[in-house]
Amino acid sequence: MGEPQRRINPVGDMLAGLRRERRWTLADVSRLTGVSISSLSKIENGVSAPAYSVLVRLAEGLKIDISALLVSPREALGTGARGITRKGEGPSYVNEMGSYEDVAAALSGKTMQPMIIDIPFRDDSDTRVRSEHRGQEYVLVLKGAVIFEMAAHEPVILGEGDSLYFDSAVQHGFSAEGPEGARILSVCHAVNAPALQPKPA
Repeated sequence: MGEPQRRINPVGDMLAGLRRERRWTLADVSRLTGVSISSLSKIENGVSAPAYSVLVRLAEGLKIDISALLVSPREALGTGARGITRKGEGPSYVNEMGSYEDVAAALSGKTMQPMIIDIPFRDDSDTRVRSEHRGQEYVLVLKGAVIFEMAAHEPVILGEGDSLYFDSAVQHGFSAEGPEGARILSVCHAVNAPALQPKPA
């Protein structure tokens, strides 16, 4: 079997550069973030790309803006700040959940992280991919249909134009309903907020 193929992954380059700058070992970063040394090594070498939940742990543990892990921030949020992302021009990376495009990479200091995610089809023999990260998440289905699974709830199918808002600290996952795949807009909010409660009917 050959060597694992290196992927184009800005997270690994950013992490390696930050370690050199701060003279940290992988063990130092692991202690700060709770991410295993093995996982950190794979990320730096481009062998694997981190899930959003891992990005949150890295950003919080290293005290950096999450957008800095995807692209060098060009403008900090402030009065009148704005960021424009042309179609297909956001920095992208791939992990087990799907193919991600960061559609607000031009700004740092964000309290929300919007991403367009292409979700693959997974048959019954595939390992279920799950995520959990502090905060809340909004999802809008842009194309196709997705199966959304969340701990303590029955799976639900969401079609084009359907949306979902949920507590992202609870384990959850998406898969496309059909072999053609699906595309969603995901907006994650990682700032501490009151617990979500359904409104009375």
